[in-house]
This record gives sequence, structure tokens and C-alpha cells, in this order.
Amino acid sequence: MSSEKIKLRALTKDDAKVSWPWRNTDAIRYFYSGHPFFINLEKEEAWIEKIAVSDLPLTSFGIEEMQSNSLIGMSFLKDINLIHRTAEFAIFIGDDNAKGKGYAKEATLKTITFAFNNLNLHRVFLKVQEDNHSAIKLYEKCHFKKEGTLRECVYKNGHYVNEVIMAILKNEFLLLS
Repeated sequence: MSSEKIKLRALTKDDAKVSWPWRNTDAIRYFYSGHPFFINLEKEEAWIEKIAVSDLPLTSFGIEEMQSNSLIGMSFLKDINLIHRTAEFAIFIGDDNAKGKGYAKEATLKTITFAFNNLNLHRVFLKVQEDNHSAIKLYEKCHFKKEGTLRECVYKNGHYVNEVIMAILKNEFLLLS
């Protein structure tokens, strides 16, 4: 699963030393983290150890820049349901120097390709905060369609935020290939 820019790879325990500072940045804690708390290295190592040995219902990928061989982010297929053939997608680019270079789009498309071709899923969906405009733009470029809004379902920084549900179906994705 490599290209000229990035490759997806398995996460390792050593990746915690790289990802731990990312998960304590304001932007990632606001837009991506499931909780508002700061993460210590031990917690990040334990989390990576847990997900690194799991394939279902969570598949996780390290996003590695090919030129530097360095971890720049992560992507996930969460709550993989092999009966309904669905999964929830999530991604973040943690390395500030890697933002704005097309890596997130490439990693999104590679992760979706894995979902449809390797796991034979039918639908990949995501939830994104309504105020995360750059992420919504990315998902639209990857042909996700808006399906609805979960009103005031996330509490961040003293106020409630809407989440947008977006999805792509396998047959829609295959038409793009």
C-alpha cells in the first residue's frame, strides 16, 4: 500500500513517542480526541499496544511519509461490522510539517480502498464536527456525501457542537477508479 508520497503501515509501540505530543495539541484534542484530557506517554503506549494487536472491530494504520520514512499521522476503520459490511473512518495528520501536502487525501483514499477491496465492506462513514471545515472539504474531495447532522452531540470548550455524518458506498467508490 505504498505510493510516491505516503504508505500505510502497522502501528508499533515506538510510534507512541511520536503520536503522544500530537494528541496533546489543542487542535487534535478539539477536533479528534474522544475526550478533553491530556494524554501522558504511558497512556499513549498502552493505547497503541491495545490497537496494534487488533484487526477487528478496529483496524489502525500509521501514515508514513515515504521520503523521510517518518510517521506523520494515523487512519482508522472503527466498529467494523462484517454483517452489515460497514465501518467508521477516522484520520488525523499530526505532523504540522506534513499538513497541506495532500497526504491526508492519499491516506483517506488508501484506507477506503483497503475497506472496500480487502474487507469487502459496502459502506464507510464518518462523523466530523461541523466547524472542522478543512476536514469536510477533504472528505468531499474524496467523494463522501453528507447524510445528516447530529445536533449538539459533542461538548467541546464549554459549548455543544453539531457533527455531520458523511459516507461513501463501495459502488460509488468503484466508479471513481
